[in-house]
Amino acid sequence: MPSRGGRSPALRRSAYSTSKPATLYLVHAYARLLPAGIDAVACDPGFVPGTGLARDAGPVARFAVRRVRPAPTLTPLALSPGAAGRRLADVVLGTTPAPSGSYVDRGRAARSSEESYDPGREAALLETLDGLTAPRTGRTAGQ
Repeated sequence: MPSRGGRSPALRRSAYSTSKPATLYLVHAYARLLPAGIDAVACDPGFVPGTGLARDAGPVARFAVRRVRPAPTLTPLALSPGAAGRRLADVVLGTTPAPSGSYVDRGRAARSSEESYDPGREAALLETLDGLTAPRTGRTAGQ
């Protein structure tokens, strides 16, 4: 069943889950490449219900989200969008200590997965991004 842009819900979920490690690869690479004083930090505020992440899921997953998801929203595990925004603001403003290259998980700097520190994948992603953006910036890939 195609959804937005003709992409199936499975492809959309795959793209979403793939974007997470890609973000970490970029943060680690940018932390090495950017000049001093410009920081790159990844931030995961935590569980924020109601974001619509499962809106294109199959019927079983949608049922679970409608019927089971409300339970965690009543626990300290869930954050409101405002609380998640405050966590992000704390990172940006320096209230939450997070040196460049950090992964901030639910309000504190933490080590991300071992997979996220793969320099080969970081380099491949940077090369791909250079190739995708070079026609628009006038740069050549690798420049």
